[in-house]
Amino acid sequence: MKKSVIIVFLLLISVNLSAQINMVSKKIFLDSLNRETTPENGCYTRVITNYSQKSVRYVVTDFYKNGRKKMTGATLDRDILKKDGEFIYYYKNGAKESVVNYSEDHKSGKEINWYENQSKKSEKQNTWDPKTKKSQTLVLNFWNQDKTQTVTDGNGEYEETDGFITQKGTLKDGLKQGVWQGNDAARKISFTDNYDKGILISGTSIGENNVTLSYSSLTEKQTGKKLPKSK
Repeated sequence: MKKSVIIVFLLLISVNLSAQINMVSKKIFLDSLNRETTPENGCYTRVITNYSQKSVRYVVTDFYKNGRKKMTGATLDRDILKKDGEFIYYYKNGAKESVVNYSEDHKSGKEINWYENQSKKSEKQNTWDPKTKKSQTLVLNFWNQDKTQTVTDGNGEYEETDGFITQKGTLKDGLKQGVWQGNDAARKISFTDNYDKGILISGTSIGENNVTLSYSSLTEKQTGKKLPKSK
């Protein structure tokens, strides 16, 4: 009889501890666009380590399906990802991809990127002004996949791929300058842009059926619609 009571007592302790552990952290499943989904449709798993505790910052870690880390850092909101502080990103094979610093969900400070073979790719400096709500990224140094440095101290030839968009051109003092050419695989367009000190001055894109669009701002370029001129 005593033995049975002890067993039941130990089982209750085990269940209680398990419940406490589950309350401390929260696991959600994300699709390829980082939207919450079901376990069957999930591409990644996100774990908020100290979810049940009231805190200024919460540790968040994303995992690939193979169990390796995809991203780790801290968020200011346990239910909405608001990056703050240092974030480390990884390739699917476990190699480090980048280290980026954030301030209230905006890139701020030094950023370092690597190729999958772990040779250095770029060094950048990000700034964010909470008063004006403006951000800026300066490319300080860049190495191509042949390990040749093509940008030094913010000057030289640079090429980048961000999602479906690939483009290349000249940098001066860390900012885009002159003619830049590229393509957007998602929208199936190619484009030629003109920059002055990092600001888009004008551009032209060519889409399917040779449809051409001229634009004078990033908003017009992204939406494909001309903005009305202010009076």
